[in-house]
Amino acid sequence: MEEGELLSVEEMTRILKVSKPTIQRWCRDRKIPAAKIGKAYRIRKDDLERWYEEKLVEGVKR
Repeated sequence: MEEGELLSVEEMTRILKVSKPTIQRWCRDRKIPAAKIGKAYRIRKDDLERWYEEKLVEGVKR
């Protein structure tokens, strides 16, 4: 993947193994750092990786 590549909701569902409605809700509720471009949400691959790493750290702290 190229640096700064934008991922679609469908790509996020495959990577995170969660449903499309869940990803869309997370995007809409700003629980994941995505941007709405037109009618679709997109997230930079780097931002998704950073978000995921933060979630792993949060899980360890609990």
